[in-house]
Amino acid sequence: MIKKILLILPLALSLQAQADDARLSDSLIVHNASLGMLEPIRPSYLENITSARIWKDNWFLGISGGASAFVGSPLGCADVFDRMEPTLSVSGGKWFTPAIGGRVSFQGFKLKNSLLHKQSYKSVHADFLWNVLSHSYNARDQPKWKIVPYVGLGIIHNEDNGNSPFAFSYGVTGQYRLSQRIHLTMELGGTTTFKDFDGRGASNRFGDNLMSLTAGLSFSIGKVGWKRVVDANPYIKQNKWLIEYASSLNDCNSLLTRQHNEDAKSIAELKKILEIEGLLGLYKDRSKNQEKKNLSKKSYPKNDYSGLNSLRSRLQDIQWSDNSSGGDSIQEMSSTDNYKLGSSSEYRSSLQGYLARLSKGKSCIGAPIFFFFELGTNHLTDASQLINLDEIARIAKQYNLNIRVCGSADSATGTDDVNRNLGASRSEYICSQLLQRGIDKKQILEVNKGGIDTYIPNEANRHTSVMLFLK
Repeated sequence: MIKKILLILPLALSLQAQADDARLSDSLIVHNASLGMLEPIRPSYLENITSARIWKDNWFLGISGGASAFVGSPLGCADVFDRMEPTLSVSGGKWFTPAIGGRVSFQGFKLKNSLLHKQSYKSVHADFLWNVLSHSYNARDQPKWKIVPYVGLGIIHNEDNGNSPFAFSYGVTGQYRLSQRIHLTMELGGTTTFKDFDGRGASNRFGDNLMSLTAGLSFSIGKVGWKRVVDANPYIKQNKWLIEYASSLNDCNSLLTRQHNEDAKSIAELKKILEIEGLLGLYKDRSKNQEKKNLSKKSYPKNDYSGLNSLRSRLQDIQWSDNSSGGDSIQEMSSTDNYKLGSSSEYRSSLQGYLARLSKGKSCIGAPIFFFFELGTNHLTDASQLINLDEIARIAKQYNLNIRVCGSADSATGTDDVNRNLGASRSEYICSQLLQRGIDKKQILEVNKGGIDTYIPNEANRHTSVMLFLK
């Protein structure tokens, strides 16, 4: 025997040392890291940057009318108001970004030259548009106001004298959004061309000007609005952190794998020694329990119901009779049974009555097992309680026992209806767990007590009790 102890002791000490090292190193610690980085990122957007839509979207068509006044060189004797004539403008264009756009505009009707003679004209010009309030697209896709200065180049044609010189166009447009596709517009614009446009003045110098003030509507065509650009920096930062985090997990897994392999080798060697010494059967259960602990991070005590098994084996050899007086007695019991049940006559009588109640299903086997729940829910206060259901199901199937499930609630909180529903919900939950563990539905009796105040403190009344009965 001393040889065996001396042989096993060094290996046991080695396993203990490895277990102590594992407890020190079997912990994942990530320094300088926030677990919030594992949460999904809410998109953020770059300021003043949108996704350009080159051809498809944000086209517009505008029409407006108002008054124009021609101011040429030579000036003549009339003032600006004496030169005013009606004008009509039609334009079409596109916004390339919230800030930049372009358009082609046609304008024409009548004008009064320096001699106050009416002349007909037509003007076509292409303009570059710049929305000075484009930053408001960061708050909403369609702001109420737009202030749009513009400059352009085109041709103006005098139908009376046939002159068609180049002309510069310029001005500012204000827009107010009436709906998603309709804007109210007001424009103050001007056109500058050569002095001989009206037939009087030099042909090689700029000096004739046509000023106009118009109001109208602008209509959007195609899709309206802009898609903002997502800021990629938070995603890049998260990806970098995840790579480092995954690397640390990989290093930890490698360390744990090496430790597991070393432990497995040590256990295999220990089994060989025990087998050689003829002690493998003695330590077999301990080996299995150790393997289960290695596979589970958290283990719980196991109830093997050895007392119930012993009681069941004794009941198989007892014959019962029904007395008219209502009492129960045992017809046959050997001296060995008397020794097992106790030598006291009072104890034997009490035990005989208990066994009689068990056989008729009037008393449960042992004490009820309680499962406690959180306030107002059918959620267990601790999920580890389910280990008891595993053992209850095993014993019930092995010995073909009936199960009574009784749900309860705390009467100190909630109304009667609430507690009645709560007790039913808790008992249904435990029944569903038993069915998942292979118990036949016919073996289960479900009971609901509703609100009770049987136990102190109040939290103890929020439970479901499970009792085993003989068939």
